[in-house]
Amino acid sequence: MEERSSRRATTRRDLRHFVRRMLRVEGMAERPLRAMTSADCRQLLAAAFSGSVHSYRKGRAILHSIFAHGMRHDWCSINPVDAVPSPAAQEHEIVPLTVAEVQQLEQAAATPRHADMRLSLHLMTYCGLRPNEVSRLRAEDINYRDGEVVVRPAVSKTGGGRVVPLRRRGLLRGVLRVIPRNWQNRWRALRRAAEFRHWQADVLRHTFATYHLLYFRNPAELQLEMGHSNQALLRSRYTNLPRASRSAAREFWGC
Repeated sequence: MEERSSRRATTRRDLRHFVRRMLRVEGMAERPLRAMTSADCRQLLAAAFSGSVHSYRKGRAILHSIFAHGMRHDWCSINPVDAVPSPAAQEHEIVPLTVAEVQQLEQAAATPRHADMRLSLHLMTYCGLRPNEVSRLRAEDINYRDGEVVVRPAVSKTGGGRVVPLRRRGLLRGVLRVIPRNWQNRWRALRRAAEFRHWQADVLRHTFATYHLLYFRNPAELQLEMGHSNQALLRSRYTNLPRASRSAAREFWGC
């Protein structure tokens, strides 16, 4: 935790939560790192995170980083987590929003009560930014004249910065150029006002990627805009798109 003290508060909170779950496994808190084997690590992860594949994968990553820290301090000579396989990610079908559903959100954001969320909605819908990335943006990160959004490393989920085109910026004429405080509550309120009872996490980012690929047909460009290190995730998720059409993509991009 001391080594990660410079990370964001949410990152430190998640790390503390996962470490405490591991420390609660009987007998593990007292074990020196040097004495732990790959079998011990496998047993620890199974006991602490067997209820969720996602939690197991994240717990494994954190345990691996703990041993890497130990190796730097000469508390252990190997990282036994290397021999513990990470479960394959369970990819669910991507169901992008329809153009009508996007317009439903935009109409709710156009009302006086939710006008301060119009810019945020645009950045998620037409620039592919994650909700947390939008909530951390500063005014100077958005260059309206050149049509660019700078996602600083401190803002990005992965810690790597990127520059994203500010697409369809004509829609931003007259829009309040603000990222409101209490952002998460404002975002939930907008979805409720648009009458979305169920909300799939990152669905606007999926919608952006789906219509981007269908219209622009440029995976390399999309990879850079989404901040992915390679095209593997794009190809596994978005090459087969039964829920969207090119005509819908043209309408989405206003073409």
